[in-house]
Amino acid sequence: MRRIAEEAARHLSNTLVAPALTLSGGRDSVGLTPDQRARNLHGRVHFIPARRPPPNTRVLLVDDVITTGTTSAACVTTLAAAGIPVAGVVALLSAG
Repeated sequence: MRRIAEEAARHLSNTLVAPALTLSGGRDSVGLTPDQRARNLHGRVHFIPARRPPPNTRVLLVDDVITTGTTSAACVTTLAAAGIPVAGVVALLSAG
């Protein structure tokens, strides 16, 4: 996703990519229910302070696919907890 986001940013003015989240551990979420996906993600989405976007930046979360929205919601929650509001979420695909 980072490479795709960087390519898109190259064509937009005043745009940068700040890969400020990382996902650790867990299992593949294919076939899981929304509740199972949430439990699988619990405590696994981490904010990287060194990659914080500049202050007062409008943040757009870019995801590869939205199936249930659980991963995007976990990312938005993690960023909000770090004091970074997300203006919107965009995905390349929607499944389901």
